[in-house]
Amino acid sequence: MAVVSRRFGVVPCARVDSQQGRSLQNGWTIRRILHSIKTQICTIAISFTLFNTVRLPREAFKYGDIPYLVTYSFWLLAVALPTTLLQLAMGQLSQQDPVGVWRAVPILRGVGHLKILTSYICCIYSMIYIALSAAYMIWIAKGTFPLKDCTKLHLTPNGYENKMNASECFNSTFLAPFAEQPQYLGVMAILIFVLWFFVPIMLYRLRKTLRIALIICTPIIIVIAILLFTFLSDSFTLTTMLESCDHWSILTHPYIWQSALVQALLSSNIISGYLISAGGTVYRQSDVRWTAIFVTITNLVSAWLSVFMWQSISGESNKDTSFVSILVLIYQSSVSQKRSKEWPLLGFGLVLASGIVTVLALLYPIYDKLHRLAGDHWRLFACASSALGTALTVTVLAQGLDVTSLLDELVVPVLAVFTTLVEIVGFVFIYGWYYLTVDIHFVTGSRLPIFWLISWWVTPVLLMGVMGWWLRSLLRFTWGSQTLWPLGGTLIGILVVMIIMAAVAVAKEEQFNLLTKIASAFRPSRLWGPEEPMARYVWMSQRYINENGNSEQEFNIDKSFNPTIISKYHSKYNEPYKENWLHTSNIYQTTTKNNIKHDFMKSQEPSFDDIGAIYSIPIVPINKRKKNEGEQFRSPNICVAKGDMGGLINCNCNRHFQLNVPDLRTNEVSTSL
Repeated sequence: MAVVSRRFGVVPCARVDSQQGRSLQNGWTIRRILHSIKTQICTIAISFTLFNTVRLPREAFKYGDIPYLVTYSFWLLAVALPTTLLQLAMGQLSQQDPVGVWRAVPILRGVGHLKILTSYICCIYSMIYIALSAAYMIWIAKGTFPLKDCTKLHLTPNGYENKMNASECFNSTFLAPFAEQPQYLGVMAILIFVLWFFVPIMLYRLRKTLRIALIICTPIIIVIAILLFTFLSDSFTLTTMLESCDHWSILTHPYIWQSALVQALLSSNIISGYLISAGGTVYRQSDVRWTAIFVTITNLVSAWLSVFMWQSISGESNKDTSFVSILVLIYQSSVSQKRSKEWPLLGFGLVLASGIVTVLALLYPIYDKLHRLAGDHWRLFACASSALGTALTVTVLAQGLDVTSLLDELVVPVLAVFTTLVEIVGFVFIYGWYYLTVDIHFVTGSRLPIFWLISWWVTPVLLMGVMGWWLRSLLRFTWGSQTLWPLGGTLIGILVVMIIMAAVAVAKEEQFNLLTKIASAFRPSRLWGPEEPMARYVWMSQRYINENGNSEQEFNIDKSFNPTIISKYHSKYNEPYKENWLHTSNIYQTTTKNNIKHDFMKSQEPSFDDIGAIYSIPIVPINKRKKNEGEQFRSPNICVAKGDMGGLINCNCNRHFQLNVPDLRTNEVSTSL
C-alpha cells in the first residue's frame, strides 16, 4: 500500500489497524492545529514592528489622530491588502526570495534588489531607535530617574522644578554631537555593535529560529502593552481625542495621503519583501487569501491601539513629532507625572522588543537571498553585512537625526511606492492577470474572485495619482532648497539599479539578437514556477490546459484532465514508438489498481481505462517477490532492462520513478519517468 505525502510525494507505508490509524490521524490533526496557531502568532508579531508601534503614532500626532487613522485604514484596505495577497501567492508558488521571484518577469529583476536595499536602509535607522531605547533602559535601571545629566533645577513658588524637557535631555546625552559628549556616542556604538551581531543570531536557522523568536517576543509585547494601557491610560484624553474634529481639513492636503500610503506599505512589510520570503517558508501550508486578510486585520487593530495607548499615556496636547517622538513621550510623561522608574523601563522595553521583531522581519529576506547565493557559507556574508551595518549606523548617528529623518521621510517612501507600483504592473500587466489568476488558483485550489483583479487594476492608478500630487506640492514649496538633492539622488539611484539589472537579465537570455533577447526578458524564465518536481508538473499541466482549453474548460483541472497532456505516455498517441510504456506483462512494471480519486482525470474517462495511475509507484506483490541473496546489496533505485525497450525488467526498486536502461550494445538509452 502507498500513501501520498504533501512534502515528499509518494511514499510506501505499512498497513495499520483502524485504532492505530485513528491515533495517527488525531496526532496529525493536533500537529496541524499547533502549526496553524504558531503561524498566526508569527502574523500577529509582524504587526508589532516599529512601523506600527512608533512611526505610525508619530505621524498621527503630526497630522491629527483620527483623520490620519481613517486615511491609513483606507490605504491598508485599498492597496496593502491586494499587494499582500500578490506577494504571498508568488512567494508560496515559487518558494523564492524577493529577487528570485522575478523569474516571472526577468527584465524587472531590479525591483527585487531595490526591496533588499530598502530593507537594509530601514534596518540601519531602526537600529538607532533600538539602541536609544536600550541605552535609556540601562541608564535608568542603574541610576536615578530623572537622569542626572537631564536635570536643570529652577526655583519656583512651588519649590525646585526640573525645567529640562525630554527633547533637551536626548539632545544633551545620547544624541549629543561627538565633539561635546564623545562618551555617549561610544556607548551607542557599543550597543549598535551588539545589536547588529547578536540579534541576527535569532535567524541562525532562518525559518525555524525566526518562528521561535517571534513566538517568544509576541506575548512579551502584548503583556507590556496591557500593563501600560491598564495602569497609565487616561480615559479623559481618549474621549477628547475621539470628540475632536478640528483637523479634518487636513485631508485636502497631499502630505497626509502620501504619509498614510507609505505607512500602510511599511506596516504590512510590503516594502522589505518579507512576505515573499515568508510565503514559501512560514506560510507555505497556509491559504494565502485568509493570510492576507489576517495580516491586514492585525495591522489595522495594532495601529489604532498603538495610537490610543500612547495618546492616553502622554496626557498632553502638544507632542513632539521628531524621529524619536515616542521615546521623548515615554520620558517626558514619566517625569511630568512623577512616576517611578519601573514605568519608563516598561515603555522603553516595549520599544526594544518591538525593535527586535522589526529587525528580524527586515533581515529575513536579506539572509534568505544570501542563503540562496552562498549556500552553507551564507552566515559569513551575514556577518559581513552586520559589520557594514554597524559602520553605517554609527555614521548616520554621528551626523545627527537630520539624516535619519531624511531616510525615513523621503528616501524610503520613494523606494516603497516605486517598488510596489512596478511590482503590481509587472505581475498584473506584463506577466499577465490571466496567468496570475491561474497561479493563485493552483496555490489556493479555488477560483480568484473578480474583486482582487479590480483592486490590482486600480492600485497603480491610485499610487501614481497620490505620488504625483505629493511631488507637485513638494516641488512647489521646496524648489531651490536642499531637499531636492536627496530626492533627485534617490530617483537616479533607482534608475541606475533598474537599468543595470535589466541589462544583466537581457544578457542572460539565450536568443540570437538583441531585440529577441529583450522580448524574451519580458517573458517568464524557464526556471519560473514551483521547485518541487511533482508540484511543477501539476502546475505546468494546469497552465497548458488553461492556455489550450476553451472558456468552458477554464479552471477545471480537478474535473477532467486534458488527454493531450499525457498522450506522449500512451501508445496510441505516440507514433515514433509502438511500445506500450505504461502497461507490460512483467510483474515489476505493473501498478496496483486503486480507487483513489485523482485531481487530473475522471475514473470513468474512457481514454484512460487501460492506464494505471500516473503517480503510483511500482509495487511487487508479496507472494511474487523473489529472494536473491546476490542482489541484497544492489542499489534499489535503478531498474535494468534485459532486452529491448519495453522488454523484461530486472528490478527490485520501490521508489518514485524507474530508470529503464537496456543493453547498451543493441539499444539506445532512454529514461522513463
